[in-house]
Amino acid sequence: MPIIIIGIILIGFGILAIYSVSIYESFALTLSLIEKWIMSWEASNYFYFFRQLRNIWIAIIMSLLVYRVPIKFFQNNRNITILVVIIFLLQLAVFIPWIWIVLNGARWWIDIPGLPSIQPSEFFKLWYVLFLGNWLLRKKNFINKNEFILSFVILNAILFFVFFLIPDLWTVLVLGITWLIMAWYAGLKFKKVLLIFFGGMILWASVWWIAWMVSDRFAYIQKRVTYFISSDVDPQNRQIWWQNEQALMAIWWGGILWKWYGKWLQKFGFIPEAQSDFIFAAYSEEIWFVWNLMLLALYFYLMFYFLKNLSYAKDDYPKLLGVGIISLIIVQVFINIWVNTKILPNTWLTLPFISYGGTALMVNFIEIIFLYKIIKRK
Repeated sequence: MPIIIIGIILIGFGILAIYSVSIYESFALTLSLIEKWIMSWEASNYFYFFRQLRNIWIAIIMSLLVYRVPIKFFQNNRNITILVVIIFLLQLAVFIPWIWIVLNGARWWIDIPGLPSIQPSEFFKLWYVLFLGNWLLRKKNFINKNEFILSFVILNAILFFVFFLIPDLWTVLVLGITWLIMAWYAGLKFKKVLLIFFGGMILWASVWWIAWMVSDRFAYIQKRVTYFISSDVDPQNRQIWWQNEQALMAIWWGGILWKWYGKWLQKFGFIPEAQSDFIFAAYSEEIWFVWNLMLLALYFYLMFYFLKNLSYAKDDYPKLLGVGIISLIIVQVFINIWVNTKILPNTWLTLPFISYGGTALMVNFIEIIFLYKIIKRK
């Protein structure tokens, strides 16, 4: 039960955060929808809050459906291959004109009229962990041979290529780190893990650098990295500079000049996307660093409690699956917080269980259900 309880507390933390920090963004969005005659009622301060409550109910239903499916279903090679192919085709659908939404040069969401928008990469991260766990177990006897490493690299390179075309730079990084952790847990020697990691990082950076030079589609990533390296405030980087500096101010003021819940101002248009990828910074201004430490403690307790009880799981597949899922969560937590504190460039990655989102929240609920089922079957 601690797994479920931690998930509930994190969701509650996120609801309180969105209720407070999304006021300005909600009002601005609903006002623009009214001006475009998309909405006919009054502008609201709580658009994102009520949408998040709706998303939570949908996520609960989705996770309960997954709970009824035995883990052995996902261990079956045919079933998991079918699921991965479906999600992979869904990911490829972002290249079909007129149904995807472009944000800052990247294709992020599939938007079909009459249906909720979905972000395929969120589903893809989870379902590919399911697939990789099965694949690693089948290759376990020769996991340290060169043939395995070659097939491992080729398999992931094909999938990375799709995210490269979107382009989705940071999903590639999250998946790459998660997959290496799973391979190491499955028996890949640590020095080979490091070799693949540094080799992959060099190749990853080289490909992106070449892409920046030859295509304007990667310009928004180039601006973020250029600002992160040089910190020059020029007209092209001003929006990125503003977002980062305001986030740092919010975190600093929250740690020193704490005024409790709902009492600060950075959320009123100073931090763009305050309810999404910069929710950690926007909410830090109101809850003081002690509560931020408690939030981090919840993530770490979730990880340590699960790993502590993982040895009691009956089969290798649930163990490997659990390591992959907990890695997905923790890696994304670190990357999001490092972005908010300007240790990394802007990524558009949300904070698990806390940030506003539909698809991401569904996946977070499903991840908690998987972790619970793995421990329960000990």
